[in-house]
Amino acid sequence: MTLRVLVVESNPEELLFLQDVLSDLDGSRQWTQWTHVEPLFATTWTEAEKLLAFERLDVIVLDLYLSDVQGQETFRRCHSVAPELPVVLLVQENEELLLAEHLLRQGVQDFLVWSDVDCAPLARAMKNAIDRHRLLAATRATSMVDSLTGLLSRDAFLLLAERDRHIAESLHRRQLLILAEPQASIAAATDRDEHQRDLQMVDAAEQLRAIAGATDLLARVGLVHLAISVLDSDKESAEEIFARLQESADKYRIALGAAVYDPHRPMDLEHLLEQAARDLHPMAAAN
Repeated sequence: MTLRVLVVESNPEELLFLQDVLSDLDGSRQWTQWTHVEPLFATTWTEAEKLLAFERLDVIVLDLYLSDVQGQETFRRCHSVAPELPVVLLVQENEELLLAEHLLRQGVQDFLVWSDVDCAPLARAMKNAIDRHRLLAATRATSMVDSLTGLLSRDAFLLLAERDRHIAESLHRRQLLILAEPQASIAAATDRDEHQRDLQMVDAAEQLRAIAGATDLLARVGLVHLAISVLDSDKESAEEIFARLQESADKYRIALGAAVYDPHRPMDLEHLLEQAARDLHPMAAAN
């Protein structure tokens, strides 16, 4: 199979380096699906837009700072022209990492810090981007949104929280995963109780929307359970984030349980959710 890659890069030295890397990847053992890499190159957004209009492509490798367009606007134009294609960003460290993290919420599938660019990391990033894009498309084909609360569905949350875990690993951060439950949640099965429970879930969803950050993932993951995924930062640790959210949730009579993903002690999302559930109901877990 042939992998067609569009590389958009204005810096001549970096473009030459990417040409060499992709040449080395052609027929490389890094691939399990593709035997041939066919790269196309654009040095400006104007050139890239023309190629996107007429060429069949599999993935885009994009530098955000081009000679004719800069920063977030570069991805906005790319996503507008080719929303069906997965994008891997190439970013410098420090401030560009924060922008890359923000754009992962807007549709970017993966990113690489320039200092890490080489055959294996670039191959892995492109493969991950293509795989995640396909999974996301499949999830959207079913349901991304919970019809009652308007929040992400469980399937969508697991997919996007997995991407959060990847960000945590790349940025050497921790991921905080929170389960939330209205303290007055009703488990009985009468029509009246179900209606009351639904009202409580809608209300709880609105309250969590108000206290969650703009880039936090928020979803309904069970009959009476909501979930939040958030990354810590230099300004606020996972423990501080949880304490802040818990203080606000207590006012709205919403109980919280938490688990923390540490890149140094990897754990899959299902186990993190189980840990958060035990933290939410410690007495039940003890029994």
